[in-house]
Amino acid sequence: MSVHEERVRLHDRLEELVGVSGADILLDRPPGGWSDLVTNESLDQRFTVAEARVDRKLDALDHEIDALEASVDRKFDALTANLELRFAGIDAKFADVDHRFDRFEHELLASVDRRLRSQAWMTISTIVAVGGVLVAAIRL
Repeated sequence: MSVHEERVRLHDRLEELVGVSGADILLDRPPGGWSDLVTNESLDQRFTVAEARVDRKLDALDHEIDALEASVDRKFDALTANLELRFAGIDAKFADVDHRFDRFEHELLASVDRRLRSQAWMTISTIVAVGGVLVAAIRL
């Protein structure tokens, strides 16, 4: 059955129920009138308005994200500067400790060197003395 035949059959049935003028009114226009019909143009207008609203919200969100990124960057920069200052102080303290350790090492090595020289001279002197005593004992 074609659309036209279906329309005629529906019109005849409506004539039986509501009369000729009622059937004409019901089949002539959509419920609520022609102004309530959705057209491609009205849909395009609504989509354009909705897209503009979404674009504004996305732009606002982008600005908020940019502001948060800038805030995080500033905080990381401040943290980095703080850590650099602290590490510079630590490096200075370690430089002082390194200098004191080098001085201590030098003094310790000098002390060990003096004692080893002193001990070597005592050992040589003792050997010479014992040798002299042995030679004297042998001559007697």
